[in-house]
Formats: sequence, C-alpha cells, structure tokens
Amino acid sequence: MNPLNTHTMMTSHSLARQLVRTWTTLLLVVASLVLTLVSGPAAAQTATAPGAQADPVQATQTLAVPADLASQNVAIITIGEEIDRVTSMSFKRRLKAAEDAGADAVVVELDTPGGELGAVLEICEMIEQTTIPRVFAWVNTNAYSGGAIIALACDKILVNDTVSFGDALPIAMSFGMLNALPESERQKALVPLLSQVVYSARRNGYDEYLVQAIVSIGVELWLVEDIQSGVRWCIDRSEYNTVFGEEPAGGRPLLVSASGVSKGGRPGQKTPAPAASPGTSSFNPASPALAALAPKVIFKSDLPNRRPVFTSADRGRFRLVDYVCDGRGPVVLKGQDMALLGVASNAGRDASQAPIISPPLRTLADLQTHLGAKAFIRLDRSWSEVMVIGLTSWPARALLIVVFVVAMFVEMTHPGVTIPGAIAGLALLGLIAPPLLIGLANWWEIAAIIVGVMLMLLEVFVIPGFGVAGFLGLVLLFGGLIFTFIPASDSAFPDSPHARSQALYGVATVLMSLVTSSVAIYYISKNFGSLPIMNRLILKTPTGEDLGEGMLAAMGEPDRVGPQVGDRGTAVTPLRPSGRIQIGDQLYDVVAEMGYISAGQGVRVTSVSEFRVTVDALSPGETGVA
Repeated sequence: MNPLNTHTMMTSHSLARQLVRTWTTLLLVVASLVLTLVSGPAAAQTATAPGAQADPVQATQTLAVPADLASQNVAIITIGEEIDRVTSMSFKRRLKAAEDAGADAVVVELDTPGGELGAVLEICEMIEQTTIPRVFAWVNTNAYSGGAIIALACDKILVNDTVSFGDALPIAMSFGMLNALPESERQKALVPLLSQVVYSARRNGYDEYLVQAIVSIGVELWLVEDIQSGVRWCIDRSEYNTVFGEEPAGGRPLLVSASGVSKGGRPGQKTPAPAASPGTSSFNPASPALAALAPKVIFKSDLPNRRPVFTSADRGRFRLVDYVCDGRGPVVLKGQDMALLGVASNAGRDASQAPIISPPLRTLADLQTHLGAKAFIRLDRSWSEVMVIGLTSWPARALLIVVFVVAMFVEMTHPGVTIPGAIAGLALLGLIAPPLLIGLANWWEIAAIIVGVMLMLLEVFVIPGFGVAGFLGLVLLFGGLIFTFIPASDSAFPDSPHARSQALYGVATVLMSLVTSSVAIYYISKNFGSLPIMNRLILKTPTGEDLGEGMLAAMGEPDRVGPQVGDRGTAVTPLRPSGRIQIGDQLYDVVAEMGYISAGQGVRVTSVSEFRVTVDALSPGETGVA
C-alpha cells in the first residue's frame, strides 16, 4: 500500500512532454463532452457490451446465472489510475449516479498501482454503505496495493486469468523515490489497514490470515484442507506444529513476495500469536509481529471470527495442500493462486481437478454473459475531474506559480494596465481552487494566501520601500501555497510520513518555481523594451525621429521630452495609487508614492524608471506648474 502520492522529479524535456500531454488530454475531454451533448442523452447514459448479441435480453434468458450474480442493470465504475483524493471524490459522485439510475449491481473495474491510504479507505467505506445490492470487483489486469484493498471490500472479485493482485504493504514515496519508513510508523499505518482487510475478509468470506499476508511482512502460512468437509484454511507455523505434530519442511512457497521470488526458509519468529476464539469479533493476528497491534484493531461492526482454534485433537483431520508464503514480503497473487485460495469467485477446476479461473473475464462481453446483464452504464471520470487532476499535478502547479509571480511583477511595475493583474488572478485561482475542492487546503491556508497578496500590494503601492508588510506578505503567500499541498485532514504541523512527504514536495515545488520566476523576471527586466507585447507597457520617450528634428530644433527642446524628477503637473484622474497626470500638454501613467491623490491636485515627479513614474502630492501652497 502506498499511502503517499508518488511524485517523480523530471528533466525540463520530460516536464514539457507531461504538460503537453496534460493539456492535450483536457482538450480531448472537452471535445468528447461536446460530442456527447450533441449526440444526445441516450448515448451518454448507456453502453452495452461490445460484441454482445443484438438482443441481450434474449441471450441472458438462456444462461443459467447464479442468483448471487444475476444482475439486470449494471453500472461500471472505472479506477484506472493512481488512487488519490480526486479518485475518492469521483468514485463518490459516480456511485451516487449509479444509485440514482436504479442499478442493481456495480462493477468496480480495477487496473491501478494503488495510492493514498486515506482515499482507499474512503472508497472501501462507500462500497460497504451503498444501497446497491451487489458490488463486484473486476480485475482485468492488475490490482496492486490500494486496488487490492478495494477489491477485497467488494462482495465478489471477478478476474481474468492473467492478473496480478496484492502487495499492499504501507510504504512512503516522494518524487518517485522510496523513502525509509520507520517500523513504528509502518505499524501505525497498519492498524487501519488491518482493520479494513480483516473486516472485508469476514464480510465477504476470505481467509483472514491470507489478507494479512497481503498487507504485512512476517506472515508465514501453509494451506491445509479438512479431509472430510473439504474446507481450507491458511495456518501459521504454530498451528502447523499443533496440527501435524512436527516442524514444517522448507521449500519454495506458492506465492511470490513483493520483494522478489523467495528461496524458502523461515522468518525466525516461533513465538505463537494469540488466537481469538471462534465467534468473537476480536482480531486474530496472523504472525507474532502483528500481535502487539491486536488491541488497536477495531472493526466497523461486530462480524464474528470464523477461524477454528486448532488443537492436537485435530491431528489426522487435515491434509497439507501447499506452502503458501514465507513472510519475506507482502504477497502477490496470480489468477490461478486466486482460484486456489478462494479469492476469485469465477473459479473452477480443470480435468485434473486443479483450481483454475473459469471462465476468465477478459472483455465486457464476457462480463455481461457472466452476470446475465441486460444493460450496462459506464461511468468514467468527468472532464472537470480530469482537469482538477491536471491542475493539482506538480508540473501544472509549478507553472501556475511562475505565471503568477511574473504577472504580479509586471502589474506592480506597470499599474493600471490590468491585463497582467488579471492573468495573475487567474493563475492564483488555478492554484487554490483545485486543492480546495479535493481537500488539500484548509480555509486558513486560503486566507493566508489572500492576506499575503494584499500585504504585498500594500507594500508596493502605499508604503514606500520594502519592509515588514512586504516580508510578511511573502511569508503568508508562499507558506499558504506550501500547505495547500498537505491534505486538510492532516495537522498544520506535519507529523505523519504522508504529511511530511507532501510538505517536502510543496517546499520543493514552490522553491523551484521561485527560482524559475526570478530568472524570467531578470530576463524580462533586461529586455522589456524588445519583447513583443511587453514593449507596449513602457513609457517611451519620443525621439527626434518621432516628432521631427526640425520641430524640436525650432522649439529649442532636447531630444527627449519624458517626465523628469522634479517636474510638476496635475492629476487628471484619481491616483489609487495608479492613474494619469498632465505635465504641460502631455499625459503620463504614474503611481502615487504615498496614499490617495484626488483628481485636480498638483503633483511632483519623485522618480522615473524604465518601468514606472512615481509622484507625490504638492503641499497646498505649491502650484502644479513647474
């Protein structure tokens, strides 16, 4: 299980490629939405299985479909990406749409590497609380980590015969690198995970010990079968000693550990884990390493523990089927393993009575036949959800920060132009709205960003120089941006691996954006007059070529007529702080150096730079004429 987002550091070329892919996807989604609206609501609402017979109702009437599978109206919810808060919100919306549409079954189609622990647990809870009678997981390719946890929460798991399933050990990743997770923090993450998978096992009939081997290391198991009833159980080393009266032999385990193919051997821990009595709702740890967590594992409801307590009286009652796993890592199950261990519901036996996936569900047509479905409705992510995912990715956020900083610089040096300010406002909206929608931002973080921007504007336009207000504004602005990377449910002072990783990711993204912005601002300031569009924002001084050298000579004027420090004029518009003044017959865009200056009041030019002209108000006794 990967409770953290996986973020990968990229070169400038790979960043450019990702940005192109992100915006291309957004354009394709918008185009698809327009086509859907044009084609009519019917095309948007239902989609029958490709390859199905022309009359699916007639086709399903001839099939003998078990009552626990038979479903007339089926909604398919796809999870084909890394699972995060957007996935959770999207799943909630689509599940509600399926409920409103009157679906009598939901199929969760899974092909995912996993994702955030919190988002995975939220989806599991939605599945357990839905009013739809049946929820099936369809693993057609891979369901690793969080995908496996979600599948276990469903009523049944339907699979293809080439799937991979499992490997849900809690890990910490940031910028595409695996970070060391202290065992104390791993155990802390395991508590809610164990609560979920064991609850799912009891609710849906899976082996409690096997699901613990999916999420933890140190779980060594053997598969035994009751000779009379044919019921199978996964047992640990202590139970093996009790049932067979001897130490288990070594060998190659059935299941592959996520750390690689095991060579056999023992994890070295022989102290038996405490066994819970059958019929109780207490947690029964599958290994001594998990025994300390038993008091902390709390279930959502009191589902009974169906595992028997194995005693020496059971000797001769069971036969050994296979050595399941050696505990060296979380296990990964293939299709045949899922059939053997009772995880896949579409399991059968071949001619030699060996468990196999039968029938393998490879296509939507196979699924329709297996469920006897009359109609399908496919519920994918909406274009807005895809857009939010794009805007909350680190390349998009880094780009938005750069655009915001550069646009703010241009607006502050050329007040009154408004276009750079509008661009900065849109970039800021793109930075704070998506995190707020998906729970990555608290209200106080948004307030800090807004107050920070206001203080910076106050420092530039009202208070001369750069002092406390400007510094505090920068701290609030970029501090607020950093904390929008941390989920709102986490502490403001990160103390969990997830929160610390997200905070580090936020700091790195903001710092990288600031460095990029500084380079861009330096280049713009050096080449402002020659850049397209930018050169129109500069107050240019007319030259002899512009006005005619003969006219200038006749007037006895020098070669430039722009405002000079000390020139006096009159404000023709209110300066709040930007506006226009008149000096002689010329109008100039200026910025008031201090406070508000009303129209008609005399002003004096106090500074002239390439980017702006500043003025202050004349005293009542002074005239506005130089």
